[in-house]
Amino acid sequence: MIKKFDYKTKRKSKNNSIKSQRQLRVGEELRHLISNVLLRQTFYDQIIENNTITITEVSVSPDLKNACVYIMPLGGENKTNVLDSLNKANGRIKKLISNNINLRQIPKLQFRIDETFEYARNIENILQKIKK
Repeated sequence: MIKKFDYKTKRKSKNNSIKSQRQLRVGEELRHLISNVLLRQTFYDQIIENNTITITEVSVSPDLKNACVYIMPLGGENKTNVLDSLNKANGRIKKLISNNINLRQIPKLQFRIDETFEYARNIENILQKIKK
C-alpha cells in the first residue's frame, strides 16, 4: 500500500525533517512571542539593545521540549556577539514568553545564526558567473 503525502498537514523544515501541524503552530507562536519580547522588553545588555534582530524561524522538536531559534542581526553585523548575548538571556526570554503561551512546558530555547541568507547569496553569485 502506498501512503499519500498530505501537504496540508506536514512541511519540511531547515533540517529536512517533516514537521507536524502542531510543531509548526507552536514554532510560529514562539517566533511572534520572542520577537515581541526582544522589541518591548529591556535586557540590560547593550548588544541586544543596540542591534535589530530578525527571528527567521523557530524549529520545535516533536516532543515540544526543545526549540531552535534562528536569528540574524540587521546587516549581518556582530553575529557572534548577538548570539552569545541571546543565549545568556535565554532564561529571561523563556520566563517572559511563558506568561503568554498555553503549553504545559515551555521549550528550551537555543539560538542559532540563520545561514540561509549567505547560502542564497552564494547561489546568486554562482548564477551571475554562469550568466556572464
